[in-house]
Amino acid sequence: MPANRLKKSLTTTIVVPAILMALAALVLLFQLNRQMNETDWVEHTDLVMLLAETAKAEFLSAETAFRGLLLSSGPNDRGLIQKRWNNSQEIIKQLGGLVSDNPSQEQRLIELGGLENQWLEAANGSDQNSADAEKRELAGRAASIGTKVIAQFDAISAVEQGLRSARDAQRDSQYRLAMWGIPIVALILVVALTWVARREIQGASDTFAVALRDAEEANQAKSNFLAVVSHELRNPLNSILLWCNALLTTGTLEGKVDQGVNAIWRNAKAQAQLIEDLLDISRIESGQMRFDVQPTNPAEVVRAAVDSMSPAADAKSIAINVVLDPRADVIIGDAQRLQQAVWNLLSNAIKFTPKGGKVQVRLERINSHLEIVVADNGQGIDQPALEKIFDRFWQAGGPNSAERGMGLGLSIVKHIVSLHGGTVTAHSEGLNLGSVFIIRLPLPVTTAGLASPARRHPSVASIAQMSHIPRLESISVLVVDDDAETRDALRSLLTSVGAIVNTAENVDRAIAILAESYPDVLVSDLGMPGRDGYWLIKEIRSREKGQGPSDHLPAVALTAYGRVEDRVEVFASGFDSHVMKPVDPAELAAIIKRLVETRRSGNDKASPAQDS
Repeated sequence: MPANRLKKSLTTTIVVPAILMALAALVLLFQLNRQMNETDWVEHTDLVMLLAETAKAEFLSAETAFRGLLLSSGPNDRGLIQKRWNNSQEIIKQLGGLVSDNPSQEQRLIELGGLENQWLEAANGSDQNSADAEKRELAGRAASIGTKVIAQFDAISAVEQGLRSARDAQRDSQYRLAMWGIPIVALILVVALTWVARREIQGASDTFAVALRDAEEANQAKSNFLAVVSHELRNPLNSILLWCNALLTTGTLEGKVDQGVNAIWRNAKAQAQLIEDLLDISRIESGQMRFDVQPTNPAEVVRAAVDSMSPAADAKSIAINVVLDPRADVIIGDAQRLQQAVWNLLSNAIKFTPKGGKVQVRLERINSHLEIVVADNGQGIDQPALEKIFDRFWQAGGPNSAERGMGLGLSIVKHIVSLHGGTVTAHSEGLNLGSVFIIRLPLPVTTAGLASPARRHPSVASIAQMSHIPRLESISVLVVDDDAETRDALRSLLTSVGAIVNTAENVDRAIAILAESYPDVLVSDLGMPGRDGYWLIKEIRSREKGQGPSDHLPAVALTAYGRVEDRVEVFASGFDSHVMKPVDPAELAAIIKRLVETRRSGNDKASPAQDS
């Protein structure tokens, strides 16, 4: 298998050199230990020679004292003789311990001790009453014995010097061998390993290329799967949101009906955002999560999150207490991502708080940062779980708990907050004692120019934004979509803002309508059975060839595919713009109005030239 072959190649090129280097290290350690032992031997030899010379010096001092005794016969000289002789004997005993591993040296020391004893007997045989002839005889005998003693000392030192010279010669030869042998062996190893590594790398290159191609294909398959999942999840939400928008723009809803449609609208938008977040998990892993950074009012973020979760809280009779600090200034960040973070924390709080419980959401300014606190009196968190609570796929209560999710919410919260330069922490006194989650976000150095943040896109924050949808008075629109609910919702929505709308359920019907009358703008879905939106726009553009710019039909693509390559394909096929599903009414109306006005202004400029 490719993986096994690659593993084998890596083993050969990495593990084998590592083993050889380890062996080389062991050899070096052995040599170092051997050198240390040799150093110990040198020190041992030096010590033996030093003690032998010291004992010899003590004996010579004893001889000098003996000669003084023969001349003066003083009692002090006799005591000095005994002292020096004793010192020499003590040193000889030490030498005996040091040369115990050398029988010849040990024998010499035994003989040396005997000779010194004989010398002492000769020295003690004389006194002040001895005749001169007797003194001369004792002196001659002592001198003869002393000569033998000195010779033995010199022999011991000479043997030790010879041992040291032999070891020095052996060490020099080993150094010369290492100096030449190690580089030669290293060179041979380098050449051999280079050859083996080149052969293995050459053999593994094809395997690696195959593995890389398989990985790229798997990654592409993953991207395609996510795109399909995105499309299939967004299409139903598109119909829900379009009908909600259509109903809300009528202004005829009252009481519970209005409240219910608003709740459906908010939750559908929140669900659409959750779908996008699930798709963003792969972007988080690759570090490509997109952010729409702009001046953001944190109070609006909190309110929007609370509004979207109010129905869930009401269903469990949970009271949500919202506290907003008026000193909470505008921050720089992505409002929708921050709302998602607060929404996730609030959703968890409601999920794990029993009926009749309480949840508090608090926004306050603390020195140079803002804190968003979500606290509840629910089931709480035990201490071991607090350490893992922000890990991906971690689930409270374990996999068999009745209240469990995908285990992604809190990890996404942590990622979003960290990308805003903030932190998120969790606190709990224990099980059944509630929990507190705190988001800390830094404030900008200055808030000049940030007091009135302008959103580039409509957001979930307020239904009141529906009133800002541009009017499309007397603009004819052809809507092409195979989904009847989506067609009807788009017709109702665009008609409510003044447009003249015609619809087609497939490409063939659209071609037939275009043959009878040309609208001001085309709004077409892309993913339709049979001939799709791409085929439709290519057919339209092919028919426009050779005609003037006034015959160019502005076209808007409705798509649930949001990848870069999908957008490139949309524009390359001939569409002038595109709108992501779920469709935002304000965005769609603004694009339609801009395209139509651009076309009409172009026609106005071309008219004088045609008249002349």
